[in-house]
Amino acid sequence: MRFTYQAVERIPKQLSEGVVYHSPEFQVAALLCACGCGHRVMLLVPDSHQVSSVCGMASVNPSIAVCDAPCKAHYFITAGEVEWLPAFSPAMASSVMRNQIARHATVDAKRRPWTTRLWAAIARAFNKLRDLLGV
Repeated sequence: MRFTYQAVERIPKQLSEGVVYHSPEFQVAALLCACGCGHRVMLLVPDSHQVSSVCGMASVNPSIAVCDAPCKAHYFITAGEVEWLPAFSPAMASSVMRNQIARHATVDAKRRPWTTRLWAAIARAFNKLRDLLGV
């Protein structure tokens, strides 16, 4: 399966297979699990993942670990291609989820300065322009 990149204002309720939906304004991304199980994967951008587009193909870093679904899939998406990694054990998946919740609670407790928010807005505008020009 190959993943394309689609910038959206809001993440749609119904997701299509093979599409990484990215809302730069709300700093989230979503996709259906690459294993085909149909699980909806939500990513917080830039807190936990970076999402980008190269010639319309999606890249997501770091790896996506689907710890909250029975498949326990674990993979990278690079230029649209899926690179499979070993699945997490139940104990490792639980640990990753606990650490992620703790990290987000810490990040949410800190308000980002206006300069950081301004640079993020400029980067989003630049990425939109780059996508429109196909660079």
